[in-house]
Amino acid sequence: MIFENLLNKVAINLHKYFKNTRVMAENLRSPNSIFFGFIAKRLMLVGNQKVIEDSVQRLNIKREDKILEIGSGNGQALIEILKKNPKQIKVIEISPIFRNHLNKKFGNKIELYENDAKKLKGIINNCSIDKILLINVIYFLNPLDLYLKEFKRILNKNGVIFIAGKFEAVKTFNDNVFQNKKITDLLKVLKKFFKVSYEFVDLGDLNSKYYAIYLKKN
Repeated sequence: MIFENLLNKVAINLHKYFKNTRVMAENLRSPNSIFFGFIAKRLMLVGNQKVIEDSVQRLNIKREDKILEIGSGNGQALIEILKKNPKQIKVIEISPIFRNHLNKKFGNKIELYENDAKKLKGIINNCSIDKILLINVIYFLNPLDLYLKEFKRILNKNGVIFIAGKFEAVKTFNDNVFQNKKITDLLKVLKKFFKVSYEFVDLGDLNSKYYAIYLKKN
């Protein structure tokens, strides 16, 4: 535990120095180097657990639901989703490092795909998903319209998309990688495709303040 805490502190301090660089942003999207990947993976473990638990709770998963998580990373949210025992869990993860980790950790408990989330035809049918979850992922989806069209295609008529975003925390991160980090601009785009509601959630510390965004079909 002492060693783990030390690693976490090292990662946090390194991130403070590199957080506005493009290479750090790219590794937060998809870890691809030993050094920056270490920082990114440690930050996810340290900074996201409260948000993840709260997000999965708000998604209100039922046993008959078919769930899709976009960008599962190290699988923290999947652990919480599995506690709800839904009918089916599909996962989209573009990072080979994370896919390898998810395969080892969850095996046949999930259906894991490497496809980009804007290209899901052939693997996910129209109107076949009940709940879609995106935690700290929406920033990276560009062009956003193409992703939203695909989400609308696969979501069933009574389905819900839940987006969790720490927009204040990422406001200085690299613009080329973090494309959708201004919530006012993001909401305008989301409203072109879905009925949108949202709220600001404060779970008690700096790492656990986020916007909870709910999307439903019009």
